[in-house]
Amino acid sequence: MKASIFRRGTAAGSEGHIYDSDSYVKTLRTYQPNTPIFADVGFLQYGDIRWVGNESGFAPEENWNVVDRLGYLRWRPAEVDTPLRADHWFWHPNDEKSLKPLAELPDTYHKTIGRGAQLMLCLAPDNRGLLPESDVARLKEFGAEIRRIYGSDAGGDGDGPEESWSSPAPLEIAATQPMTFDRIVAMERLSGGQRVLRYAIEAWDGARWRPLATGSTIGHKKIDIFPRTTARRVRLRMVDASAPLIRRFRVYDGGVR
Repeated sequence: MKASIFRRGTAAGSEGHIYDSDSYVKTLRTYQPNTPIFADVGFLQYGDIRWVGNESGFAPEENWNVVDRLGYLRWRPAEVDTPLRADHWFWHPNDEKSLKPLAELPDTYHKTIGRGAQLMLCLAPDNRGLLPESDVARLKEFGAEIRRIYGSDAGGDGDGPEESWSSPAPLEIAATQPMTFDRIVAMERLSGGQRVLRYAIEAWDGARWRPLATGSTIGHKKIDIFPRTTARRVRLRMVDASAPLIRRFRVYDGGVR
């Protein structure tokens, strides 16, 4: 079989170079079979992951992992790449002002991980060939903040079930004492693919179900943040779904320090 080839653009400095993508993939799958392949144009039919489409640190609220491009229907989770330094990827001397503040990073987490994508938060070595101490310290602070909100495994120990739930009835958390919370984490069991098209999160106020948030896809993980609420009952209701399998539905309070 004749190997397919493609030409890359000039962005990587490889104008005119011919790449034998079929041969590369065959070699990779032979020696490193579990290596994910980024879905660049020439590797489209092989791509395991894909670029989200920006370097600003966010995924769209509606995020489907199965992507059909040119007849290649494959499961391709989105990779979100963004630098820890604002507006540039490489190290510069006397440039501490570009380090993103801690207050900005949880929002990046919620708009990437919290929308079912993978976050690649990128650092650059300095002129010693080492990661700057300030960058490392900021990552430690970031990790501590995520663990503070969601628990030691960043998946969390919040209230709610963890199971394969597939009933058409709403999935409800009912507590004996009032719960105060400002966010919900929901996760689908992806062995059967993404099945949720639209959903609603609602809290019982004693007389009726009050809406807190609505969304489209859930996928691997969906985080919805809303004004701080106190209630004994909260539910996840499917507005449009096809036999959904929910593996996690939990409440958290990010406002407590």
